[in-house]
Amino acid sequence: MAMSLGGSGVKSDINVTPFVDIVLVLLIIFMVVTPMLSRALDVAVPPKSEATAAQEVTADQLILTVKGQVVGGTDALQGRIEELMKGRKDKIVFFQADNDLPYQTVVDVMDRMRGGGVDKIGLITDENLNVTAPGGGQ
Repeated sequence: MAMSLGGSGVKSDINVTPFVDIVLVLLIIFMVVTPMLSRALDVAVPPKSEATAAQEVTADQLILTVKGQVVGGTDALQGRIEELMKGRKDKIVFFQADNDLPYQTVVDVMDRMRGGGVDKIGLITDENLNVTAPGGGQ
C-alpha cells in the first residue's frame, strides 16, 4: 500500500484566458458601435453677433402680447395682422403670452399670425420683461 506524493492533485489556479477573450471581443464591439450612435440633430442656430443682447424696440418691430383673452376673437386678430404685415419686408412678430393663458389659445393665436402672413414668430419667454413699457421693457 504505497502512497504517491505530489502526483495528480486538485489544482486551484483560475484559467483567465477565456475571460480575457470575452473582454477583448466586447471592447471591439463597443469600439465599432460607439461612432454609429453619435447622431446629431440639425438645428438652425443664428450666427453670433457682437451686438448687445438688450436692444431697444424699434418702430419696425411688431410685438404681440396676449393677457387674458383675445379681444374680438382670433379671426379679428388675423385681419389686423394682415393689415400690419402689408408692405413689410421682414414679416416677423414677437409674441408674449400670459402664463395663465390656456395652451390652445396660444396655439390659435400663433395659427392666426401665420394665416395673417407672418413668416417668423419669436416667442418672448421672460416673465419679467414688460414689452409694453416705454423703451422696450429694459
